[in-house]
Amino acid sequence: MSSQALGRRHSPAAVEQHRDAIAHVVTVMRQRLTEPLTLKELAQVAYMSPFHFSRVFRLVTGTPPGRFLAALRMAEAKRLIVSSPISVTDICTSVGYSSLGTFTTQFAQQVGVGPRELRRLGGQLGEQAVTDLLTRMPHVSSRNGGSVVGTVHLPWRPDLVVMIGLFPGPLAIGPPIACTGADGSGDFRIDVVPDGTYHLLAAGHPTTTTVVEVLAGDLDGQQWVGAADTAVAVRAGRTAGPVHVTLATSTGTEPPIVAGLPLFGPRLAA
Repeated sequence: MSSQALGRRHSPAAVEQHRDAIAHVVTVMRQRLTEPLTLKELAQVAYMSPFHFSRVFRLVTGTPPGRFLAALRMAEAKRLIVSSPISVTDICTSVGYSSLGTFTTQFAQQVGVGPRELRRLGGQLGEQAVTDLLTRMPHVSSRNGGSVVGTVHLPWRPDLVVMIGLFPGPLAIGPPIACTGADGSGDFRIDVVPDGTYHLLAAGHPTTTTVVEVLAGDLDGQQWVGAADTAVAVRAGRTAGPVHVTLATSTGTEPPIVAGLPLFGPRLAA
């Protein structure tokens, strides 16, 4: 969606230049997670004015730079929680937080469970294939409502397991409003969706991927991502029509998936 908007406003050469600049900024963000990077500093990395940088960054990634950076920090914290024995206190400081209480609260809000609970769940379920876990929990939601139906388009690689979630905003943060899993390309259905307007986000992984690999993001370019082109509106239990989402290999400029969608959603909704 953001790439289409960027393409409508700029020439192909300018679009490519902007994407390269933002990709470089994201790389710098990842390298300097502990630093209090300002908008001005990030704009300087991109050789843009702060106003222009903020606008271009949002067009390319779909979210403001500050929220993107915060999501990167939390995604790195999630990776360390499930893939290392480092203490929660040390992880807190390694991703730029000075207050353990603030970190723990925000982690629970954005991931869906607290850091110690995630470490426990990762240890308990981490070696399971994500396909096995999703098979046992195909449809998840926390409230009564309607259904969202659609199709996943995956022209290059059908042997993926796809996780699909509905979120209030463009970032996969916090437990999804509702979610489901699908085997590769094809139709999907998310039931019991409350009335509202949502962003449909999806991520695909090879069928042999384990739960801990998904949560840690240790996928070596094997993650496929996508979002519906338009917001999904549910009114009186109905949507306007089928939702279509096309997955493509991650470019590195997509916002990280902070939530454990939909791996731990059932536990949150129970």
